[in-house]
Amino acid sequence: MPGIVIVDLDPNGRAAKAGLRQHDCIYKYNDTVLMDTSGLIAATQTGRTENILTVIRRKEVLQISVSAGSMGVTVQPFPIPDIHIEGVGEVIKSFANQDEQKIIAQVQAEQEAYLDTLANIQVTTAPSLEGYRVTQTIGIITSEHVEGINILVDFFAEIRDITGGRSRTLQSVLRHARQKCIAELRMEAHSIGANAVIGVDLDYSEISGGGKNMLFLVASGTAVFIEKNQ
Repeated sequence: MPGIVIVDLDPNGRAAKAGLRQHDCIYKYNDTVLMDTSGLIAATQTGRTENILTVIRRKEVLQISVSAGSMGVTVQPFPIPDIHIEGVGEVIKSFANQDEQKIIAQVQAEQEAYLDTLANIQVTTAPSLEGYRVTQTIGIITSEHVEGINILVDFFAEIRDITGGRSRTLQSVLRHARQKCIAELRMEAHSIGANAVIGVDLDYSEISGGGKNMLFLVASGTAVFIEKNQ
């Protein structure tokens, strides 16, 4: 299936600033239909100062302008089960003879199904889920996220702590890190055939050095396949 999906992006990168989001499917870079990550790398070497991305976001097809340079994204081929089967090259060639609107509709359907599957993967810190039984334990999965915390944020956080207030900026950083890790746990679980993650542990730490402070979050859990109790 044409298109590459964004699995992660730098919040300060060109892609994020242009309005791209996690799970967006980049269908075209200028006039080039993207089939794999190397295709994106090659397409970015055009030398244009501004580039137009055709982006599929569920039912929407967006035209997003991005300036030249590193986009600050992590991508992978569009997630369909048979993307790596023998003969996939012939499958890809067949798309060249199809109407583009039909291809986009197929990508949208795949994306919708993928996102709905991720949303239905249950994630909990508890060792079990009420009303469900574990039928298969697949394995331990982890997710890591590092977030920069600048001195100004630390300074205002300290003032608020002294006055008994709350640091909304730091709360936002912590929330963003947690959401990213949980989203990555869902993607990892999906990739190995699990439909739930139990016993999730969130371990926060701070790393300081060179005048910089970094928040480091590691999330780990057990990927399992669950079924509803009869």
